[in-house]
Amino acid sequence: MISKVLLPKLGETMTEATIERWVKNEGDPVAVGEILLEITTDKATLEVESYCQGLLRKIIVPKGQKVPINTVIGLVGDPNDPLPTDIPAVAEPPAAQKPSASQASQAATAVAEAPAPTGKIIASPRARRLAAAERVPLRLLRGTGPNGRIVEADVQQYAVKIKDLTPTPAARELAYDRGVDLLAVKGTGPGGKLTKEDVLAARPVAAPAAAGRGRRAELTAMRRIIAERLSQSKREIPHFYLQMEMDMTAVVAYRKAYNEKSGKKLSYNDMLMRACAIAYAAVPDMNCAWRGDHIWIREGVNIGIAVALDKGLIVPVVKNVDRMTLDQISEESRRLVEKARNKRLTPDEYEGGCLTISNLGMFDVDMFLPIINPGEPAILGIGRITEKPVVLNGGIHIRSMMTVILAGDHRAIDGAIAAAFLKKTKESLADPACLEKM
Repeated sequence: MISKVLLPKLGETMTEATIERWVKNEGDPVAVGEILLEITTDKATLEVESYCQGLLRKIIVPKGQKVPINTVIGLVGDPNDPLPTDIPAVAEPPAAQKPSASQASQAATAVAEAPAPTGKIIASPRARRLAAAERVPLRLLRGTGPNGRIVEADVQQYAVKIKDLTPTPAARELAYDRGVDLLAVKGTGPGGKLTKEDVLAARPVAAPAAAGRGRRAELTAMRRIIAERLSQSKREIPHFYLQMEMDMTAVVAYRKAYNEKSGKKLSYNDMLMRACAIAYAAVPDMNCAWRGDHIWIREGVNIGIAVALDKGLIVPVVKNVDRMTLDQISEESRRLVEKARNKRLTPDEYEGGCLTISNLGMFDVDMFLPIINPGEPAILGIGRITEKPVVLNGGIHIRSMMTVILAGDHRAIDGAIAAAFLKKTKESLADPACLEKM
């Protein structure tokens, strides 16, 4: 029997996803619960388990294609069963999403020699515009302007020579991207025409004043998502920052005694989340989100924890922290962190946060300026806990101190609101026994 593999709806807000890669190939055996493929939503890369068993008879939606939920993306079944004929074809991506000729050539020759590193090239604005229009690599030209500056006439002279060679459009585009001098390439096409294969076989010309050698590293799906979302954050969100030093002496002692008595592993992040939940109750205006033409007031306290992964990070969200005990917060955060590291989070488990806690204290970082996770009004950057001399009641004492920096979205919250929130958090951490009270 042939079973249809559908793109699953892994969360309430999920409507589509991109096929990141098929873990199984056509013809591979598949068991129930095995990882079949990975998909990428707008925020994370997730693994998809198989709900049927047999052979992966056909991959219908290939890697890199974006499709709506419930689309048939593959077929699993017995080797002798006939494949259904009623599977609708998946539409090709719009032209704007299709790779250019140069991108396709680069992808097809990933093992080919990488372009030479680019140094600083001095060229006039008119020369740069013409070079882009005529697909002339500036690194090939010797400038005739002042101090060797490349001018428009230098580009025009080279462009005329290229046209006389009549290279194919793909060859010209690839030569532009790789920095290949077409004048030094021998054409093997009909009548000596320069082809894409001729360009691939040629060596790129080293850029002037190259800073050093390196290699090209393709973006992973996770790195691409991080780049897009954090660039959006810094571009659109007016960040403001508040720095505060917090006395963690009582927290350190409380956590040690708590773990020894209970045999559990309560973390500092668990205690920070509980302290923030108490602060939200005292400063409810902090629990909001910017929605363009209005501010959305949230009801529950949902706090995210930044989790470092291999070459990236993700933020699982602990929901309704204000209704949970320390033990419950600890158990839920451990569960979500484990799922995050195994790429098993669903969209519902990494969306809806009102605050992200990003803790780099374990790396001996004293303080840092965090970037707000889009959709949230604030993020709390946590530094290490370190012993310092502190003036207390007129005397000098050694205390365990921690520096935190809160980044706020000034469209949704003001400095006074954020300061009151931080102050209440600090007060709760100074008296950790209050963290157990509901």
